[in-house]
Amino acid sequence: MNKKKATIGILISVAILYMLRKKIATALNTTPFSFISDKLFNVISKWEGFYAVAYPDGKGYSVGYGSQYNWDQNRPVIKGDIIDKTTAKQWLLNEATKDYSYVQSMVIVPITENQALALSSFAYNVGKGAFAGSTLLKLLNQGQPANIVANEFDRWTYYQGVPNVGLIARRTAEKKLFLT
Repeated sequence: MNKKKATIGILISVAILYMLRKKIATALNTTPFSFISDKLFNVISKWEGFYAVAYPDGKGYSVGYGSQYNWDQNRPVIKGDIIDKTTAKQWLLNEATKDYSYVQSMVIVPITENQALALSSFAYNVGKGAFAGSTLLKLLNQGQPANIVANEFDRWTYYQGVPNVGLIARRTAEKKLFLT
């Protein structure tokens, strides 16, 4: 009889934890952005590089550390926009804050700070839509082991159908960060 009660108790506990998993994940994934903003800036800016003058990037124009939006003039970046490093950092953080929050809202399992940083860098680079539809996110939310999820970074190394050395290096670094 005691084994039966213990089994029932365990099953009820598992069912309750399963039902509360999203709330638990949300609570664990709510590190205030201010605590990680410098880390996220360092991760993203390293890969984006700094460009004082707007440049075409295939989707329009980017400036600073890959910003496609001119936060000072409330419009997309256009040819001829010029930026200094201080302003570029603020623009990147404006965008990264949104990407970080978006990642937090899409992930329903507990993740580490480094995983949040890696995923935010990834989302900043590929875009929110691509992140939302990625197998990487699906596997993560299914609770797959971290090494299985991390292997998905390797699939995002192409630019216009061709392997890109810069993207390979970036994804390798994001994958390493995700696994630490």
